Amino acid sequence: MWKGEAHPIGTIAGKEFVVSDAARALGVGVTADPSSGVLTLTVPGHQILIGPGTAQVPVDRRIVAISGPARAVGGALYAPPDFFEKVLFPIAGAGGVWDPARRTWTLSPAGPPPVTVEVAVVHVAPTTQVVLRLSAPVKTTTALSERSFQVRFSEAKIDPPFPEKKFDDPLVAAVRFSGDLATIEFREANLTARAYPLTSPDRLVVEIGRGFSAPAPGAPPAEPAAPAPGTPAPLTIVVDPGHGGTETGALGPDGFQEKEATLDIARRLAATLPRVLACRTLLTRDADLLISLDDRTAIANHEKADLFLSIHANSSRAATAQGSETYYLSLEASDRIAQEVARQENASPGAPTPVPGGAGGNPDLNFILWDLAQSAHLKESSELAEAIQVELNAISEGGGGSRGVKQAPFRVLVGATMPAVLVEVGFISNPAEEKKLKSPEFQQSLADAIGRAVVKFFSKRMPAVVKPDATPARPSAGAAP
Repeated sequence: MWKGEAHPIGTIAGKEFVVSDAARALGVGVTADPSSGVLTLTVPGHQILIGPGTAQVPVDRRIVAISGPARAVGGALYAPPDFFEKVLFPIAGAGGVWDPARRTWTLSPAGPPPVTVEVAVVHVAPTTQVVLRLSAPVKTTTALSERSFQVRFSEAKIDPPFPEKKFDDPLVAAVRFSGDLATIEFREANLTARAYPLTSPDRLVVEIGRGFSAPAPGAPPAEPAAPAPGTPAPLTIVVDPGHGGTETGALGPDGFQEKEATLDIARRLAATLPRVLACRTLLTRDADLLISLDDRTAIANHEKADLFLSIHANSSRAATAQGSETYYLSLEASDRIAQEVARQENASPGAPTPVPGGAGGNPDLNFILWDLAQSAHLKESSELAEAIQVELNAISEGGGGSRGVKQAPFRVLVGATMPAVLVEVGFISNPAEEKKLKSPEFQQSLADAIGRAVVKFFSKRMPAVVKPDATPARPSAGAAP
């Protein structure tokens, strides 16, 4: 019974219950995918996906384990009792008790569902950002002490991802949750911290560093000082070294890891760009750190970047595969190979759901919605990709290493509110290209090539930011790196 009304719900031996019957009785929206049997259950602000065989249930952006898999019987989807107790009832704002003798669930209002919290710790030198991603807006108060920064959640219950987790970060040692309190433990005493909220999605960002002036709790960080009259405002360019931490990426035949190659090249690119443009550059990671795909773009958005460049190295079962290729975002891949490259890169942390066109057949709604942000920059992203590919072609031996400009559904480009591209600089799986990618000289030639393309891109749009006579020299065609 729910709110004084009885609703019949199909059961099997009193141990499994029809999901759609219960959801509709609670006023939860039900949408079925006829081809896969997957049900999408929705209430404002929340979404559940469950289908035949599901024992790890996606709820919003987290996974809830249930005691046994859901199964389809006679055209209906059945699930065990703990699916209802742990998943369905909470998002409907109910608590329930099952009476096997009377064969009834008796429900009572349980208030709003708890707000789920996800944690990402990202070091962007010289500061570390702790991002608390929330399933719904919630009021917070903050307090700074000598060894920690505390966030207290009020007027809402929270569902934290863990009691405590340690981090391999220069400034943050651990994050702990207890009741309505989250504590960020510093790695050293007397650090400074400030917190500010972001929306779409709802997040609280805690920025931790040494010596910056912290505003009042909850106030956003100060805007940078305006440039002197007649001086162009410096650009902000975010360079993203692909993979990191336990996510090694592709592996070369001699053991060189993609995460190592991308960090080396990204560091060189971040140093090259300020020599040719009035700009500041930021790396999404400057160490061997694991960062989710979504948080990489979030860094660029938070910094109000003018450009986002994600650096990767390709891999193929064919040992002779070679050359570079540059991508910009599309929900549909240019070809089957582009789709496979996107599938490999999207397997990194931060992409828990299938992307359009991939296996599974259920488009990721967040992906589609976030793609609208990048669609405004589609033409610019395309032109930037073309410029980069021209320059990469020029440093390939004999010009035969170009694989062209392509489009694919890369998760790391989703949501970027600026021109954004992903560059596959070469095939680390090819022994010859792996050797080149290890070479500091070739790494610098790649950074210079991308730098020339970025200069060309901005010279048409903002010529005042291009520094005179500072474009990296292009080597002669076929020259050895």
